Amino acid sequence: MIYDRYSTSNDVMKEFLLYGAELTDMGFPILPAVNTRPKDTVDFGESFSRILKGHRKLNVNFYIDDEKFQKLWNNPDKYLEHLKCFHSVCGLDFSIDTQMPLVMQYWNKYRSMALDWYLSLNGITVIPSVNILPYEGREWLLDGIPQRSVVSCCTNGRIRSKRAREEFCEGFYQMCGKLQPLRVVIIGRIPDELNSPIEIINLKSRNQRIKEKFGEE
Repeated sequence: MIYDRYSTSNDVMKEFLLYGAELTDMGFPILPAVNTRPKDTVDFGESFSRILKGHRKLNVNFYIDDEKFQKLWNNPDKYLEHLKCFHSVCGLDFSIDTQMPLVMQYWNKYRSMALDWYLSLNGITVIPSVNILPYEGREWLLDGIPQRSVVSCCTNGRIRSKRAREEFCEGFYQMCGKLQPLRVVIIGRIPDELNSPIEIINLKSRNQRIKEKFGEE
């Protein structure tokens, strides 16, 4: 169904973020597929730097602490013109942790995707972001993510141990099987164990650039 209603006075539930979206059975907006090829990325916090150059060629990502982009949820219209100055954005990434109550996981996915839809509706190229982990019993994590699209993910904190790398690879292969993406933008270091069947665009995270600057591994 196409969402075109408001349920509360003064829209306290921010339903305007969903307006015009086709929803899945769970109520997540179905995001538009995109075909783009970002060449470099900065995180949302970095995107406000006054010394940033060539920003119209840069992608903006949200693979940072939630508190650093909570203001976008609080007042999305305030940042539309700012984000329009960039090549594209990776989808929002409010935290989803398997130890969270399930309803909190649903809520954070909903918030991310509702904002993704709203940014897309306002002319911003949004690369859908995917959580990479084994999906058995958690297929809802891919709900609303389009097939045959470029998608993005991040490996920060996901590849420190062999078991974590194996889980990432397992989830990555499952995601590729379900979504058949055109290509995957991976921000952060790629695990050596990954043998991707899909083209990968690997962009450096802020942490990687900082470590390289100071000669750290």
